[in-house]
Amino acid sequence: MKSLVLAVAAAILAWAAPVDAQRKNPYGVAVRVNDRVITNFEIDQRVVLLRAFGTTGNLEKTATEQLIEDRLRLQAARQAGITITDEEIEAGVDEFASRAKLTGEQLYQYVGQRGAAKESMQAFVRAGLLWRNLVQARFGGRASVSDDEIETTLNLIAGRKSQSILFSEIRLPLNQRGDEKTLELADQLSKSITTEGAFAAAARRYSRAPSRARSGRLDWLPVAQLPAALAGQIMALEPGEVTAPITLGPTVGLFQLRGIREDTNTDEGPVTLTYVSVNVPGEPGSDRMVSDAQGLIDDVDTCDDIRAQSERFAVPGHTDHVAEAGNVPSVVAVELAGLDRHEASYYTNSAGTLTVVMLCDRLRELPEGARENIRNGLFNQRMGGFGQGYLEELKADAVIEYK
Repeated sequence: MKSLVLAVAAAILAWAAPVDAQRKNPYGVAVRVNDRVITNFEIDQRVVLLRAFGTTGNLEKTATEQLIEDRLRLQAARQAGITITDEEIEAGVDEFASRAKLTGEQLYQYVGQRGAAKESMQAFVRAGLLWRNLVQARFGGRASVSDDEIETTLNLIAGRKSQSILFSEIRLPLNQRGDEKTLELADQLSKSITTEGAFAAAARRYSRAPSRARSGRLDWLPVAQLPAALAGQIMALEPGEVTAPITLGPTVGLFQLRGIREDTNTDEGPVTLTYVSVNVPGEPGSDRMVSDAQGLIDDVDTCDDIRAQSERFAVPGHTDHVAEAGNVPSVVAVELAGLDRHEASYYTNSAGTLTVVMLCDRLRELPEGARENIRNGLFNQRMGGFGQGYLEELKADAVIEYK
């Protein structure tokens, strides 16, 4: 969910009384999005949810933007005839709750104790599910991955398990500058950067990954430790070339190839990763949030440590993960690829806050499902890009009035 608020500075004093009166009415209209309205009550409820999830900063601004995007998603789904059942919504709540190792009922209790109605949690999940189904229906055919594309990626990666690549990265959180501006910046950088020096300067200025302090430069990483789809796109470059913008969950990434080498390690087979994640609440983009994430990393030495220390944050608990490298979300896999056992890093998550990840183990297993992993990786990258572009179109065409 991203931030979008228009601040009105003129004539505040002249209109203060009627505006205040409107805000005192919980069911007064706060924003009109095309032919639908957002009430003050809905904004207040979303603020309560955000606070319960550990988000800080200007919560009213973030809540308003999220609800505007939800209205656009719901309108688009309705026009496309996309619907979901109450049972599907409850399943979605259960899925969302499981990320914090809770049941759906425990999640309702958790947010309810903080002032959020059950219906507000359901509305939050409903918009996300409808959007996922709509994007799948609208772009699923265009995002399909051909056998030839899989073969091309396999030719770059399969049989090259003994190779490592050297590259630099720039990662831009979508919700920090606004989706449209972030995508425009990523496209501009991709087309204009032609040297390692220019890429390094852009990484220092724009990137929000931990590698920013190193001008975006990463150390040599074995190809097998990276998502197959991402590794294939990087390895298709000539040294010094930069990828087109790649959607990695809630961020857009740019990658510059610096070198490829042969390694003596000839182990083959998919890599299974065991890792722990901890969400760090805070104001998106704030130095305090980065400090909190780095403080957690500095205070722990093992996965058991980080599990214990995760309770320091408002959003309780941690999440344990076990997955093949090809099935790990790209934004997470890139961080894990640069870690040794019991090392930790952080990345920007879908809420615009940070998630700390610690690698517990990296194991090889017998090859299985490599082609499907590549297909899924390429498909998910494309769907993420299509969905984000479609939402930007909806925003550009929408009539949004602030009361």
